[in-house]
Amino acid sequence: MSAVLSLYQPPFIAHLESRFSDSQIPNDPPPKEYSPPLVVAVDDESLARIGRWPWPRSVVARLLTAIAAQHPASVGIDAIFAEPERAADKGKDSPAGGTLSAGDRELAKVLGSAPFVLGYEFTFTGNHSGRHLLHPLQMVSLREKNAADPKELFWHPTGVVSSLPVFAGSVTLSGFVNAAMEHDGMLRRMPVLMEQGGQLYPSFALATVLRSLGTHQAQLRSTWSGERLLQVANLNIPLDERGRLLLRYREWHAAGKPFSAAALLEGRLPADALRGRIVFLGATATGMGEAVATPVAALLSGVQVHSIAAENMLRADFARKSSWLYRLAAVLALGVAATLVCLGLPPLRGAALLGLTGVGVWLGAGWLFRSQGMLLSPVFPLLVLAANFSLLTLLRSFYMEKGAQHHKRDLGMARDLIMTSLASLTGIRDTETGTHLLRCQRYFLILCRELSGNSRFRSILDDETIELVSKLAPLHDIGKVGLPDRLLHKVTGFTTEEYEQVKKHTIYGRDAIAKAASRVGANDDELIQYAKDITYSHHESWDGTGYPEGLRGEQIPWSGRVMALVDAYDAMVTQRVYNTPVSHDEAVRIIVAGKGKRFDPDVVEAFLKVEGQWREIAQELAEEPDDSTA
Repeated sequence: MSAVLSLYQPPFIAHLESRFSDSQIPNDPPPKEYSPPLVVAVDDESLARIGRWPWPRSVVARLLTAIAAQHPASVGIDAIFAEPERAADKGKDSPAGGTLSAGDRELAKVLGSAPFVLGYEFTFTGNHSGRHLLHPLQMVSLREKNAADPKELFWHPTGVVSSLPVFAGSVTLSGFVNAAMEHDGMLRRMPVLMEQGGQLYPSFALATVLRSLGTHQAQLRSTWSGERLLQVANLNIPLDERGRLLLRYREWHAAGKPFSAAALLEGRLPADALRGRIVFLGATATGMGEAVATPVAALLSGVQVHSIAAENMLRADFARKSSWLYRLAAVLALGVAATLVCLGLPPLRGAALLGLTGVGVWLGAGWLFRSQGMLLSPVFPLLVLAANFSLLTLLRSFYMEKGAQHHKRDLGMARDLIMTSLASLTGIRDTETGTHLLRCQRYFLILCRELSGNSRFRSILDDETIELVSKLAPLHDIGKVGLPDRLLHKVTGFTTEEYEQVKKHTIYGRDAIAKAASRVGANDDELIQYAKDITYSHHESWDGTGYPEGLRGEQIPWSGRVMALVDAYDAMVTQRVYNTPVSHDEAVRIIVAGKGKRFDPDVVEAFLKVEGQWREIAQELAEEPDDSTA
């Protein structure tokens, strides 16, 4: 997709690339041997001294004569004489085909006596062809194998507004003055060639340059990579697909000052100021001519822009857009770079490296444009770089997160397996069965969920903690593996000495977990602390009468307080070798009686809200009769 967009760029990308080229206008001084085209302007001073425009044709002829007297190489006249002059002797316009005024005759004579070039304007609506004398190029069109027709996308005007035939026929070359503003109103490209009636016509600037070179011939070449070159004499002018020249603006263009037409008429210019130079004559006075916005200045007159275009051609100082091949290569290179960096480096280091790469690409593209005139815009490649890196980082994070979830799930399953296996060790030697472990786990889970709504427990019991600690509940009697068989299987009451030894199972359980944690370096793990709390404190009593330490109230870890009630309930309602079970209701009564004594009052209150669910669990996971002991 990125490669396709690099070839068929959306308008917003083209706008950003134009803004990039605007920011790279060279600020170097003009060359020492610099003879740019000159502008003779009908400016505000000229209007003030000679009178408002249009001037009498005799005055225009006198101005052209003064220009010609300085022997310029060629003179482009940015004015259209589309109507005959008002006949002074009749006081009305001369009818079409009527006798020309003396001023018109004088102007036509002057136009034919020097290297003048007239401008005209192509139109694209309606048909204004009439009988006009335009000057097409003697063009040879060449294209390489697999190259597109270089004229295929040129503009095709339908009509023209030009000077009268008497004037157009007096010159040997003329050119269109049309400009091509972009969407933001900026003039960055000037049409150089247009096609009408199967013939190619030059722009006003190109025609003026051709007149100075004394040729009407040109060659249009198209390469397989999409480049279009207009070859005139020893000039190679790069054109885009629409036949336009990307103007190469420089800072000094905005500082150039035209010569005043009044100064020339009044002899206030040096006699050789225009000698051998290309000259453009046009209006710059306020309200006259066409002022256009350019990257180098807020407003320049149309005639000044034509002179800049001519200067670009003469000095081969072009701003040429790179071919699609280079743009595609840049996009692919940065796309691959983003992929490799994303796959090979952590996100922060990768972002830093690509950030430096982006700065280098931007600076390199600026250097290339300023030094070589090659516009290989970094805008779209950098957008691809950022987009690829962001997308790949997102995908990488997604898959890493997915992998982490699988890893976490596998670790959770391994942890559950280990905890269940450890708890089952007790069942190997104790008379309790595996259903005891399942019941305790489910009792614990349900009770904790109810307690999570209690203000004392709300900050402790989030969903993750409840799930985690509930899986530890089966470990509460793991310390019984340290007791001798004679105590585990004894069906009569314990002696005082035996009971003291039985009570040590809480210590055995805690120490076993602590030693295991120490060996793997997990002493500070929250899971290990919960496991130790449950095994060590589930026989402590709220009133301080429990064991092994006789802790009281909040001194007892919350997990031990919850486990104490869970273990007591299951012991009461389940058949054991050392006691006869009681009913669920009787167990509830006993637990309520132990509220504030054996059990935490809040834990008892939570139990009363879920005791119905416990009844169902006790019935569902009831102990199967042991036929061996029947």
